[in-house]
Amino acid sequence: MNDAEFRNCLRSIGAVGAEHPLPAADVLWWRAELRRRLAAEERATRPVRIVERLACAACLLGAIVLAAVRF
Repeated sequence: MNDAEFRNCLRSIGAVGAEHPLPAADVLWWRAELRRRLAAEERATRPVRIVERLACAACLLGAIVLAAVRF
């Protein structure tokens, strides 16, 4: 790659950046903070969701057994 090709490559990269400017720093920070909080919430509530699913499955199984015994 010679100097002219390199210059053209840099110009094309610069043109893409001009079409899609980066959001403000505070917006980027807010989004990162929101993602961090949501990930922490998901990690904290995962055991509860697992137990809820197991309880639903146990209730469903119990209802099926009771229905089978009654009829």
